[in-house]
Amino acid sequence: MASVAVVEDATRNRTLRVNNHFQMGGTGAAEAEYRHSHIPLLLHPAPKRALVLGVGTGITLGAATLHPEITADGVELLPEVLAVMQQFEPFNHAPQASSAVLLHAVDARRFVKISRTQYDVIIADLFHPSQDGAGTLYTLEHFAAIRQRLAQNGLFCQWLPLHQLDEPTLKVIVSTFLKVFPETQAYLLRFNVDAPVLGLIGMTSQPRYGSNWIEQRLAKNSVHAEIKKLALADSIRFFGNLLAGPKELRRFSEKAEINLDAWPVVMFHAPAFAYQKTHTSYGRLVALLDELRPDPAETLHLAATAEEKQFARKLSGYFAARKAYIHGLVAQAEDRQDQAIDAFVESARLSDDFTPGYAQCLTLASLEARNNPAKARALLERLVAAQPSRPVAQEMLKRLFP
Repeated sequence: MASVAVVEDATRNRTLRVNNHFQMGGTGAAEAEYRHSHIPLLLHPAPKRALVLGVGTGITLGAATLHPEITADGVELLPEVLAVMQQFEPFNHAPQASSAVLLHAVDARRFVKISRTQYDVIIADLFHPSQDGAGTLYTLEHFAAIRQRLAQNGLFCQWLPLHQLDEPTLKVIVSTFLKVFPETQAYLLRFNVDAPVLGLIGMTSQPRYGSNWIEQRLAKNSVHAEIKKLALADSIRFFGNLLAGPKELRRFSEKAEINLDAWPVVMFHAPAFAYQKTHTSYGRLVALLDELRPDPAETLHLAATAEEKQFARKLSGYFAARKAYIHGLVAQAEDRQDQAIDAFVESARLSDDFTPGYAQCLTLASLEARNNPAKARALLERLVAAQPSRPVAQEMLKRLFP
């Protein structure tokens, strides 16, 4: 059905390529692909059965098998892709050899229409929206068929490649998704600007989340160590990926068209965007950060206790720091280094819980220490002032400039 290749580069990372054009994941992005699975699975209170649409390298599906209570089905259109899955061991945890996994070489739309299995969590991995036929995976009819496959309290996660969508097409997909899943939350996969990814999480019911949700979900769970490696093992950092609730998403997409089988907007708009050479990979991400301002207490349905109110305040600070940090990454990508540093320091000032900007400053100070010691010292002093509760910058300052 296709020409499939596994390409290994000089760093020994392996990438899956289809028809020598589409990259379908690889070992270099394994941490991101693990998150594809763990974020929706941890949002469900007690998942037992999962479905992954779009197996690819098997890394996302394999991550699901690390949850000891999960049995999973994996659906992949191309049998040639399933045939090379073992080339991505051990990163994918060999889902093809797991007794908890059943693989299907079949079209995802047809599978969810004919299957009668009920799933607690359904994960649609990244589909290239400009690929021929992929637009039908974002239609109202397909989302409605997926909802029919969800068990009581089930949820569906559709990951979207923001770098491959313009804003009007993104609004069409969000508007269509909300028609089927009025209770939808949006999550960032991770904080990057080279290939940002957004997850739409549609829920059939709304669980009450809380300040100890992740800690309780991971208590006495063997997957805890893996989740900790991904910086998702505490509730602040996990829910720090939240980008919007249903109210913000409705406001964002209120005037957009609905993507239908008989009116396939995405099928025609997405390929046109793929041929534009003037857009940046992070344009849609920056627009979303500027437009969407989630209320943690409202979106997560937090209880009205002092502890949960404090958690909501911490999350709001985390969101502000996240925004500053991503603007810093954009400045860095555009070779505006001084503005990038200002944004990273600001992210450290805005939240004691948000560490990426703080860590970025430490790295920059270390690199500058030999050739530009005055600049390195000034940066570390700014970092100490921005986040005095964290001792690392102060210790580095004493070590480099005794």
